[in-house]
Amino acid sequence: MANTESPFNILVIDSEESSIHLIKEHLSQHSDHPVHFELSRTSHEALDKIAENRYHAILVNHSLDGGKGVREVIREINRRKISTPLIVMVPPNSEAEAHRAIKAGATDYLVKTENEIQKFPDRFRTLYRNYELKTHPKNLEDEITAQNMEFLQMHTKLRDLATRDELTGLYNHRYLQEKLIEEFARAVRYGHSISCLMIDLDFFRSINDQLGHATGDEILKEAAEILLMGSRLSDLIARFGGEEFVILLPHVDYQGAAELAERFRETFARHTFLGNSQAVTATVSIGVSSFPEDAVKDRSDLLHFADQAVFRAKAGGRNQVYLYRNIGPTLKDALPHLKISEEKIFEFQRKLSEIADKARRGYVESSKMFIQALDSKDHFTAGHAGGVAKLAMQVAEASGLSLDDSEIVGHAGLLHDIGKICISDEILLKPSRLTLAEYEAMKQHHYFGYRIVKPIKFLREEATLILHHHEWFNGEGYPCCLAGNEIPLGARIVSVVDSYDTMRLAGGRYKQTLSVEAAVNELIACAGTQFDPEVVQTFIQVLLMKKELAPESYNRKRLREVIRSTSQK
Repeated sequence: MANTESPFNILVIDSEESSIHLIKEHLSQHSDHPVHFELSRTSHEALDKIAENRYHAILVNHSLDGGKGVREVIREINRRKISTPLIVMVPPNSEAEAHRAIKAGATDYLVKTENEIQKFPDRFRTLYRNYELKTHPKNLEDEITAQNMEFLQMHTKLRDLATRDELTGLYNHRYLQEKLIEEFARAVRYGHSISCLMIDLDFFRSINDQLGHATGDEILKEAAEILLMGSRLSDLIARFGGEEFVILLPHVDYQGAAELAERFRETFARHTFLGNSQAVTATVSIGVSSFPEDAVKDRSDLLHFADQAVFRAKAGGRNQVYLYRNIGPTLKDALPHLKISEEKIFEFQRKLSEIADKARRGYVESSKMFIQALDSKDHFTAGHAGGVAKLAMQVAEASGLSLDDSEIVGHAGLLHDIGKICISDEILLKPSRLTLAEYEAMKQHHYFGYRIVKPIKFLREEATLILHHHEWFNGEGYPCCLAGNEIPLGARIVSVVDSYDTMRLAGGRYKQTLSVEAAVNELIACAGTQFDPEVVQTFIQVLLMKKELAPESYNRKRLREVIRSTSQK
């Protein structure tokens, strides 16, 4: 938050004062300066105050004046072009109201439960940081700040790409598998229910063939909205693939899951898609499985059983809900055959994975030609990329990452400066100190590198690390001002190794090349500000293991103090 001593002024628009006490308590505990709340009981009173005062945030109850008050406040704030963050407070299970408010122009929403309110200070900190960037630009910083805002939005989109389906905005298959591990383990540990809905749009291929894929995409997006509006915040909704969706339902038994599935089936049966243009109808078939009522041995069974149930629903005529427990002994008789099929599927998956891995490695090898071209432009950086790649992978392995993840970090180290190909030679090879404008141009190389690598689907993770390898641990880096663990671990590793190699081997243009000991102590001096101190410690352990650094030659005491200090925050 801001570093001033003046209070944060927050306007709460609610007919009941009791709703703000818990919010006030948590904000006050997690703020470095006072928080001042003002209460308005009607929308008219609130709009008068907004016209006369400056607020850092506005919180409004969704049920104000029967719901009309929220719409009036949002409409007036938009009309007056007021950039103050506006947060709509909603009770549990009112996500539909929240989504409508955000579409109308609200910044965010807050579910009025103790658990969500406890998380609110961190969300408010981010909202207020964005607000300050919008309302306090300065001369030359104006354009830079605008670019950083774009990068911040890009980071949000990039983070969503890693977990969300690009078309529908729902969680993707990969994230579903990750959360299934957590939720199933929690259900087993604490003995509570967890259910799964597999939802398949009926005759979707015919819709694509007759109306075109663009229309099909619009129907998929509308279907996703229906699922979002009909689910709880605690439910996990994912696009499983094609026209299939999956909903994980923690703490929901068979009866509850079956009732929800039937509600969705009825909703889809009544719904008209693309009502403003083509008026298309589409029903759904839904398969339901549930733990512990079904004989689920591991997490994959939960999805597998729901998939078998949806197959029965479609085979039975579609537009129906089928429970796995109703499949009966016929399925058990077929299990040996299914087991053989599963083994064949696994073998094909393994072969395809090997092909994809070879393609990925081939691309990385081809990229080395670009790196060599960059090295040939600047002899001071010759061999820098290869050195960073090798050392970054070693640090990643020492940090406990898997071999696959360590290779991703190594590839990112190899490609981290590839964007410099887009920087003019006048700036890249300038022997003297860069001007501010030239430095800002040079700072774009990470973004150019991200743009170069991002289109290669199997290098998307490397692209993310390239984009963020100039973030600082204290949040003062670029492009997104991420801090601490918000920065991907791979990017934190590349940042340390890149800086070390620059000081040690490629720093000749600007100053004397540093010794191993001097470079390591410079990393320690910047630990906790520019660098993650734990990554610096792991990096030093790698150098010690390689016998490139003597144990008594670095400031161990200072590093321990920084690690202890950051761990207490």
